[in-house]
Amino acid sequence: MIDEYEVTQRSAREAAAEAAFKPPPPARERERRRVKAAATLAVLVLAVLGLASYEFVANAGHAQGAAAAAHPRGQTQTVRAGTAAASPTAAAPATTAPAITAPATTAPATTAPATTPPPQVLTVASVAAFGPAGTTDGDNPQNVAQAVAGDPAAPWYTDWYGSPDFAGLRPGTGLLLDMGRTVTVTSVRVSLGGEPGASLQLRAGHQPTLAWLPTVAGVSDAGGTVRLQPSAPVHVRYVLIWFTDLPPTPAGTYQASIYQVVIHGQP
Repeated sequence: MIDEYEVTQRSAREAAAEAAFKPPPPARERERRRVKAAATLAVLVLAVLGLASYEFVANAGHAQGAAAAAHPRGQTQTVRAGTAAASPTAAAPATTAPAITAPATTAPATTAPATTPPPQVLTVASVAAFGPAGTTDGDNPQNVAQAVAGDPAAPWYTDWYGSPDFAGLRPGTGLLLDMGRTVTVTSVRVSLGGEPGASLQLRAGHQPTLAWLPTVAGVSDAGGTVRLQPSAPVHVRYVLIWFTDLPPTPAGTYQASIYQVVIHGQP
């Protein structure tokens, strides 16, 4: 037994010594192994690249087929900004006929003529006899109400004078009508009594003085009913009927009379 044990131990020591002192493989063998490993790796890389290329080509072919099915040759798909492209399974796009717009016809503009309300008979607030100095020296002031009463048999009279021009005593005489406020006067109708031959003026203004009552109309050698109309409506408060010449009377004197005054316009 001891001999067998010694033989076994000696064999083990000899094997270990041989392994420890075994020379390394030559350099050519190591190089050959590296080339073999590199070749194996290259084969694997080529296999992976080939598989990827195949998958890419196969997918591209499917995509082109789907595009060809969705858009047949000869038709162009138009995708407008802000809208989604049509699905391949959608129906063929509807064709819309171009809109035809009839030319707009515009009726000529017409302007309605400005309508002026018809003149009205204006109410007189008061009447006064009026002379060159105003209401303080008018003729027959006590009878002025008869000038607007409308009674031909009972008119208002001026004083009588020896000549048509008042015998040089004054430039004129008349009646002042106060409208009570500013109104628009378009015309004045005066009904005269007696013989024709009177000359009178229509004067109007905002103050009851002769200087502030300019002449806006006039008539000469008048008799009966006369209409005095300004060239344009006047906006005034006071209206003056002013005689500059008197008609003759049967008695050989000169005197005027009025029995009605009607003023037309807008209040």
